[in-house]
Amino acid sequence: MPRLGSRLEGKLSSYQNPDPIVQDVMFTYGSEHPDTFAGMWIDRDSGGVLMLGFTDDPEPHREALLARAPSPDDTAGLDPRPPVTDQRPLGERDDVVIDVVRTRFSEAGMRAVRAGIDRAMDGADYGLDGSGYDIRRQRVTLHLVNPPDGAVARLAQVLPDPSEVCIELTLAGGPPPGPLQALPGDDLDDPVVKCPTYEALPSSQFAHLPSIDEVAHPAVDALRAQIEAPAGEPLPEGRWVVVDIRSHTADFAVLSLEGSTGATLERPYQGSDDGWRPSGKPWTESCARHVPLPPGLARVEVYLDPESPPDPDAASVDVLVVEQGCASGREMGDALKGPQVRETGEAVFVAFAVVFSPGSAACPGNPPASVTVELSEQLGDRTLYDGLHRPPSRLRLPDPDDVAW
Repeated sequence: MPRLGSRLEGKLSSYQNPDPIVQDVMFTYGSEHPDTFAGMWIDRDSGGVLMLGFTDDPEPHREALLARAPSPDDTAGLDPRPPVTDQRPLGERDDVVIDVVRTRFSEAGMRAVRAGIDRAMDGADYGLDGSGYDIRRQRVTLHLVNPPDGAVARLAQVLPDPSEVCIELTLAGGPPPGPLQALPGDDLDDPVVKCPTYEALPSSQFAHLPSIDEVAHPAVDALRAQIEAPAGEPLPEGRWVVVDIRSHTADFAVLSLEGSTGATLERPYQGSDDGWRPSGKPWTESCARHVPLPPGLARVEVYLDPESPPDPDAASVDVLVVEQGCASGREMGDALKGPQVRETGEAVFVAFAVVFSPGSAACPGNPPASVTVELSEQLGDRTLYDGLHRPPSRLRLPDPDDVAW
């Protein structure tokens, strides 16, 4: 679906924001036209052009806005408001590019559309996980997760005007039935490697990602130019590899198991292959090796319980299990799977996982679940391990600096 954008070329990198004083001027101007004002945004696809939308002719608005200078009466987006260091009209500034486009809906009109959709849905179960207003597509976006059978067809029938709506659909499968079966045998030779921002990769693939010297692609050319002549955030030298290149985004990294640096490039949806530019700041963080989990399950972290330390004479061990993903601080309850236990004469390996919760979630930190792990005999001097790390990770007490409960 086409998106509103600018034909101009902006002057902001993908992780730079404009002078907030400029945004104050723009928002104040838009607020003075409540019947036609559709909102403002930054068009990253066009290099950071500052955009305003109106339902009427955009040209008079563009002329008036470019002639406008900052005023003490502008609505402040930050508190306290930063000082005004440039008194020139917006059209005379060389650090920003501003464009105005015509839209289908004003902000007030879109609020009315959303209200009509809410009334039409009338609380029925469509698998709704959230909704929003996509200003660039001029649509209300409905996020549906695992909707009941026939729900999407019923929704299309009750909507006042389906052309006002985009549906984002997530279909997530459940976990395998029965007890958790995740601990590997001794022959596991391809654990997954998880680095920040990237999907987990098998070790075999991780170790053989192609160098950028082996791949001919415009995104690779753009990355190499940034490494050799960085603009803004510098990128380190080293053996950069191609993690993945898709139609409009490309992931690269300097990878090791000790520490890694990654970068993502993107290009405009309406652009050509020569428009690749950085997306966000590079990250630097360690990678970790894990045993692959069955589909539908997500990772947890396992700690010794400081209130009930291991007793060599006991045939059980108390642990704390914490969900690692964003889960809105939920109690895991029946979603927690495990423990799976494997015992030897020298060690006890435990495994836990949690049923993946699809859809949106906040990340406030998740509460620990207290679990008693039953053993076949007394613990004795055996060492306790989380068996889903590779190599297995010795269970430890939670570090107050590392946990968020």
